Amino acid sequence: MSWALHRIDDRLIHGQVLVAWGARLNPSRIYVVDDGVAASAWERELFKEAAPGIEVHVAGVAEAAAVHAEEAAAPRAAFLLVRDLDTARRLVEAGARVEEWNVGGLHYAPGKEKVNEYVYLDDADRRIARDLIARGVRLEAQDVPASRAAALEDLDASVRTA
Repeated sequence: MSWALHRIDDRLIHGQVLVAWGARLNPSRIYVVDDGVAASAWERELFKEAAPGIEVHVAGVAEAAAVHAEEAAAPRAAFLLVRDLDTARRLVEAGARVEEWNVGGLHYAPGKEKVNEYVYLDDADRRIARDLIARGVRLEAQDVPASRAAALEDLDASVRTA
């Protein structure tokens, strides 16, 4: 069963992930994939304590890509969380077989344009989204399980590939 959710959310572990998605999919493990967090002992420990009762792994992109297939065959559900589209793409490029990313929160930052209430993109994000879609990866915007999923290319025509 393992990979129940591959999520792109700049907040990584937070209430929507733990309460809404966690209650629906009941993960026993969460992988936080972020090179910066993985390089910081303090941040690694903070994230490992952020989800009581759930085993949290913090890894850089290379390490996560190396264990992705093995985890896919593991028992019980697992979540994989990345902060941004670039990390999602680098993980796929490194060999992780991700068919769909849940785009759950890419919030406002200078230079980013609103796509919906919780997704803001800039030109670099759009290029990366087009690249992932061209590789056959689905990008579905959905903040919580109770809301309806929408293909990112339906929300922002500029990420469509031919």
